[in-house]
Amino acid sequence: MKKVYSAAMTPLTENGRIDVKSLERMLERNIRHGIDGFFFLGTMGEWTQFTEPDKEVLVSEGSRIIGKRAEVLAGISATSLNVSMKNMEALSKYDIDAYVVTLPPARFSQINHVDFVKTIADRSDKPVYFYYLPCVTGRNMNYDEFKEILSHPKIKGIKNSSGMVEARKELLMLKKEIDFILFEGHEWAVDEALMIGCDGVLVGMGALGSNIFKSIAKAVDHGEFDKAMKLQHDLVKIFWSVYGKDFSTIWIGQKYALMKLGIFSSCKTLIQTEKALSGERISEIEACLQKYAELID
Repeated sequence: MKKVYSAAMTPLTENGRIDVKSLERMLERNIRHGIDGFFFLGTMGEWTQFTEPDKEVLVSEGSRIIGKRAEVLAGISATSLNVSMKNMEALSKYDIDAYVVTLPPARFSQINHVDFVKTIADRSDKPVYFYYLPCVTGRNMNYDEFKEILSHPKIKGIKNSSGMVEARKELLMLKKEIDFILFEGHEWAVDEALMIGCDGVLVGMGALGSNIFKSIAKAVDHGEFDKAMKLQHDLVKIFWSVYGKDFSTIWIGQKYALMKLGIFSSCKTLIQTEKALSGERISEIEACLQKYAELID
């Protein structure tokens, strides 16, 4: 069975604190849709914006709400290896299943790709997922580097958000040699990635689109590829409407949609200002929610 994991949004109150009630509404809705796991403190979770106490509140409350109903992943990424390991230590006390780490941009750390991830894995008390995001980190990896990382006994899998056919193909080839979980991280490639052998998806619109992602996964499981492709096309249209074709409202757009659905109490983000949410964008998001109501919920 193909898995769907959500790269969870972080709901905030108007004063910028973690909104636990909204967090619970989001997680319960996603679990109702059949989400298999949650990744806290990823890119969509605005990990760069929070203090350590805020991160601990989010992870502790999230894991408490979810319990054993889904896998709980916690991001430990930072701009250095030292801080990444400190983040891992701080979160080790909570009931989570695995850590997720990405490489810092090359301008912040010159430590070799493989050495960075293997050092984290060597010192981890839990399984580790590697988040491959070269468009942000500026670090592209080759087949041999993937193989060395994914051969480590503590590395459970990889979230491939490169959007590159070459990387996906190499990782699918590696699955013939090594046992690891391969998540597609690009919303636009969900149907084809699942059809050709990825184990699941771990996606940034999972908070809002959990129902449609699960529907695509179920269609692939049942061999209904035409249905999966049709759902994928609808997903792209939802993506355009919520994020904007220019990606101008990635965070605030999804939060606004969740607010309109009564899940979030506000669309507050720390990474974007309210100026990004123009009247035109609001109209597009609201029209999308109405048009695709059955697919969204």
